[in-house]
Amino acid sequence: MSTIITTIVLFILGFLIQAVALKVSLGMLGQAQSKNKFSTALGVTLLLSAALFITGFVPILGWFLKPLVWLLVIMVVYKIGFFKSLGVAFVQLIIQIGLKWLLALIGIGYAGQHLLV
Repeated sequence: MSTIITTIVLFILGFLIQAVALKVSLGMLGQAQSKNKFSTALGVTLLLSAALFITGFVPILGWFLKPLVWLLVIMVVYKIGFFKSLGVAFVQLIIQIGLKWLLALIGIGYAGQHLLV
């Protein structure tokens, strides 16, 4: 029972980390505060999670489609260009890795659990 609860808590934590990383990365790259709300980041994270989950079922091409779907969703929702969305992806990845590392230092998470949604 505790394994299920731990998995759910870590999934929610990973989801929140991704939303925070998205908001911070957009802010670092100059997105206006009025277009960069945490509620929007949560919604986009939920949309991306569902879209990337579905895309993962496409044999072989799914792995090539995932980055394109991610970039397209970010470009459309935040009305930014291709290269800025690539920058957001890179900064978001660095932030997520850093947050995951910090949480591992204080004992949240374990080696087999992926915090990145």
